[in-house]
Amino acid sequence: MIEITIISVVAVAVFVFVLVKRLTTEEELDVYYDMSETERHHHKWGYTDTEFDFDGPKSVKVSGNRYPISGYSMPSLIPFVEDMLGVTINPDDKNVENEDDDIPEPEINEAFFSSIKANFQEEQFSLDSKERLIHSHGQLSVDEIYRILYGTSLKRVVDLVVYPQGEDDVKKLIQFANQHDVCLVPYGGGTNVSGALACPVEEKRMIVSVDMRRMDRILWVDEENYLACIEVGITGKQLEIALGEKGFTTGHDPDSVEISTLGGWISTNASGMKKNKYGNIEDIVLEATLITPTGNVETKSITPRNSTGIQPRWLLFGSEGNFGIITKAVLKIHPKPKIRHYGSLIFPSFEIGVNFLKELHQSSVLPASIRLVANIEFRLGQALKPKPTFWKAQKDKLQRFFLFKIMGFKLNEMVACTIVMEGTKAEVHQQEKSIYHLAKKYKGISSGAANGKRGYMLTFAIAYIRDFFNKYYILGETFETSVPWNKIHQVTQSVEKELHVQREKYNLPGYPFLSYRVTQTYHTGVCIYFMMGIYVKGLDRADDVFSEIEYRLREVILENGGSLSHHHGIGKIRQKFLPQIQSENSLRVLRKCKKAMDPQNIFGIRNGAFN
Repeated sequence: MIEITIISVVAVAVFVFVLVKRLTTEEELDVYYDMSETERHHHKWGYTDTEFDFDGPKSVKVSGNRYPISGYSMPSLIPFVEDMLGVTINPDDKNVENEDDDIPEPEINEAFFSSIKANFQEEQFSLDSKERLIHSHGQLSVDEIYRILYGTSLKRVVDLVVYPQGEDDVKKLIQFANQHDVCLVPYGGGTNVSGALACPVEEKRMIVSVDMRRMDRILWVDEENYLACIEVGITGKQLEIALGEKGFTTGHDPDSVEISTLGGWISTNASGMKKNKYGNIEDIVLEATLITPTGNVETKSITPRNSTGIQPRWLLFGSEGNFGIITKAVLKIHPKPKIRHYGSLIFPSFEIGVNFLKELHQSSVLPASIRLVANIEFRLGQALKPKPTFWKAQKDKLQRFFLFKIMGFKLNEMVACTIVMEGTKAEVHQQEKSIYHLAKKYKGISSGAANGKRGYMLTFAIAYIRDFFNKYYILGETFETSVPWNKIHQVTQSVEKELHVQREKYNLPGYPFLSYRVTQTYHTGVCIYFMMGIYVKGLDRADDVFSEIEYRLREVILENGGSLSHHHGIGKIRQKFLPQIQSENSLRVLRKCKKAMDPQNIFGIRNGAFN
């Protein structure tokens, strides 16, 4: 009897201990992209350990284990793409990558190069042809990557690559370039999709790429005031690892976070997926240092907000390498969230999903990220799943019966939202309660945290799909815009309609692919992110035709009330549209500012207003 009592007491004690531990232990934050660093592809997107490839006649697999999408067969992706494009994809019928890059010999300014050799270590500069080509492009799909891999390569590449290791190196480099009339081009992660790194063909001076990635240090952290001063060559991944060790985050989370740099974010005026909670880059950066041929542009005091006249720092956002080199920035930082929850919802149609997002944004409860994926992209996401197990297949049948027979959803109309909520437990639980309560008003149905997490993480792997389909004569590109709430459907429907007009005009084989999603919401509107794909086998001037079609779609976006860009920037592919959105005097003022900072046009990359 005594033994039973002792056992009971021990059991109760153990139960109480476990219960208390559960109540007092914080949930461990998941890591939603791979933190390891391995070799990057020279020209294609991402890392060499990750690649789509056939593992059967109609099945593909992603190599490695970097992403949740890696390591399993996807039997539905190829049939889905074939059905959408109206073509047959044969594993044996593919483009062959160029063996030779046909890189022109470098133009060397001997006086400048002598100064570099005398003042920099040998490992801080390179004339290697492959390095020069890598530093001469971003990730513009057709005009850069496709042409390098399968076309006629690039007509002009940088002549030298220099790797500064600190501000003194940057100042010396600018001094020598100014003295000897050499063109400098800042380089970060090389992820831009606007042609911003393309060397002007008409540039006769020596062009030098300034690779900033060795300037990747956190200079100081002010934990009391939630500030950090950071060199701009740091990648998003490096930044989050370093700040995370101190218990902080910036919260800036673009699709390219693994590879893109702080300097690139500032110079393109970037936006991240969790901007609802942390803001866009212009909200995160309080101050930055720009070194120009005529001196530094920076503010000497850092305060939460000030009214001290016109602030030159605004010239840095969207500057795209035209004014000088950004070397460091002071950022807002936040304590790492206590918990992170994912969620997902499905709605009967895109229109209903938009109405839900609009009302949600007017409420006081917003998750860190919420994205609405239109029907075609929703089905693409479903096609990226593995073949279900027996029991999973039975569960899916029950879910489809409920959705289609009982709730009246239609496969070719339904859409999905992926949600990320983070903060304290109370904040996250309140967000969950409010979001799902509001969703019921719009016939929204929860499809689970696992689908939400998977949908969010797919963002980091989906760029690899472009390079896979390029092999099989399918060219793809993304483009984005911001629009007022009342112009969303007008813009998306007009783009869809015009794409079919362009199909007839160019007599395209098969059908063009177009999907879109709402990635960010604002008080007055949203960002819409488009993906377009065209099958081009047998089509003359395929790369030119693709670019001409994309240009026309951009015209349609502007004609129907959309912006020129939400976060990709202008670069060179959108320069011709600037007179439509800026007054002549506005452009003149910008050019006068450049003349004041860079009178000899040392930073002659000619992006945006400076073509």
